[in-house]
Amino acid sequence: MTLLGKLVGVDNLPTYKQILTIVSPLSGRAVSLSEVPNALFQQRLFGEGIAIIPSGFQVIAPFSGTVAACTELANQLRLKAQNGLQLQIQLGIDSHIMMGEGFKRKVKAGDTFKQGDVLAEFSLVKMKQQLPSILCPVTVINSEKVKAIRAHYYAVRASEDDILTVYI
Repeated sequence: MTLLGKLVGVDNLPTYKQILTIVSPLSGRAVSLSEVPNALFQQRLFGEGIAIIPSGFQVIAPFSGTVAACTELANQLRLKAQNGLQLQIQLGIDSHIMMGEGFKRKVKAGDTFKQGDVLAEFSLVKMKQQLPSILCPVTVINSEKVKAIRAHYYAVRASEDDILTVYI
């Protein structure tokens, strides 16, 4: 099954053993990865998931786990849940061009965190001024290990609203 085939609706769920729900790490509006103006995300090379049009300024831990990686520029986080699920949060498209300006890490690689902890902060104003897109892809990096992923597209509040349901 291709990664694009991993995204399912409520009417075509596969047989599964476990359900994991991922809450939004950002406040804003969840949209399809197909809307991200970057072929790597559109083709799901960083895994299946959603993108968020942010309206806040913080990245909140969607689950308890460990920081697998956090770039020096603080524009990307890779998180590993206690159950092994790996999530990547990219703040804006081509945000590396900001050279870290407008981004502040609250964690570093190897740190443990609890659901609801603040992991990073960002300036939405600076992102809007300097980036081609403020869309923030949130993807399951190891989506090849799951049976299916169901995305939830609507306005979301960080640490409160579900964005993905993962079927293992």
